[in-house]
Amino acid sequence: MRNFYIVVLSSLFLFSCSGDDNTVTPILDTVPSIPSLVFPTNNLVCTNFNLEFDWSRVVDGDGDSIQYTIDIAADNTFTPVLFTATTTETVNTFTLEKGTTYFWRVKATDSAGNDSGYSDIQTFFTEPDAGVNTIPNAPVVLSPSLGERVSGTNITLDWDATDEDNDPLTFDLYFGDTNPPVLVSENINVSTFDVIVSANTTYYWRVVVKDDKQGATIGQIWNFRTE
Repeated sequence: MRNFYIVVLSSLFLFSCSGDDNTVTPILDTVPSIPSLVFPTNNLVCTNFNLEFDWSRVVDGDGDSIQYTIDIAADNTFTPVLFTATTTETVNTFTLEKGTTYFWRVKATDSAGNDSGYSDIQTFFTEPDAGVNTIPNAPVVLSPSLGERVSGTNITLDWDATDEDNDPLTFDLYFGDTNPPVLVSENINVSTFDVIVSANTTYYWRVVVKDDKQGATIGQIWNFRTE
């Protein structure tokens, strides 16, 4: 009888141990962060109908590759979606209709099929008679030059912009240590801006040029590095 009890207890112990060995811990895949809309800015009136849309790059916690879906509609319910595209880039160009109010949004999807939420919705307008106005030329960087290494804690950003109609120009400045940079000042009426920087850092900046007829041109992203 004693030997029988020993056999039963040993069997129970073996079954309990083998059960732990078969436990599987599920692997969870994180959802990408939500993109931020960069251009066109909210409530902008555009005379350029071949319009480049620009949004922020997102990071996936698992290192998955990311693609973006952009939707453009004539109302904020997006029913129906008038223009849409899926791309791995953070820019996409659409040719739009004149005299129209548009709404746009972007979401990110990782390679595991996880969707972020949609970005905030922004709206903009296209002029009905843009043919009478020429949009400003793209801005040109003066200082710091592209890729330049600079020293000091206070740097003056300097650029140039022209308009074929000789319209007065204002500028929106995007600046920061992330790419794309963030909006730091709107409707500047001079083509310089002072920024405070830290050492050993790469900074990115871009300028949107606007005329007084609501025409706008978005500049390329420039960069420099501090020592």
